[in-house]
Amino acid sequence: MRMRWVTRDDYFAYAGIVGSLASVAGLLALTRPSLTQSDIQAVEIETLKSMTETAEQLRGLQSARTKTALELDTLELKKKEMELLVKKAGLALFLREQYAHLERQVLDEVARNERLSTQLRQATESAAKLKALDEEVEMDPNVHQLREIIEAASRREPSLEQAVSNLPPVLRSLFIVIRALNQISMNLIRVIVK
Repeated sequence: MRMRWVTRDDYFAYAGIVGSLASVAGLLALTRPSLTQSDIQAVEIETLKSMTETAEQLRGLQSARTKTALELDTLELKKKEMELLVKKAGLALFLREQYAHLERQVLDEVARNERLSTQLRQATESAAKLKALDEEVEMDPNVHQLREIIEAASRREPSLEQAVSNLPPVLRSLFIVIRALNQISMNLIRVIVK
């Protein structure tokens, strides 16, 4: 397709039309009232309002940013706390397994040693009787006076038996086993020496 150029006559015609329109627009502008002081103040007020709104929006964005940063810090803290909790739970699981293993070993050792097994059974029975007796004593109305007497009498150092009875069950059993083994070995030494 061939480009068509505007002829000189068409160009002058178009320029005349555009010039006429510009003149009419200029005349219309002269007929309009000029800008007054109140018009300028209104523009200034609108500009100030717009600036105030923009400043408020900026403050809101900064507040949201601070809040988001705080939430991220809180999440990081929670993450660290959860890591510590997981480590503690893992250690607790390991210690439970170790405790169960040691308990099985002690029970196997006790099962192999008939005398020790008998002594532990007797100790358990005595402990049950003692517990029942303690419960009866606790229900007696004179228990407070009895406690005062016992407390006054027990101001001395605890005996080995008392210290052993305060141990956890597995350690108490282990101590009893070791003590029984020690007693057996001492008896063997006496038999051999004779």
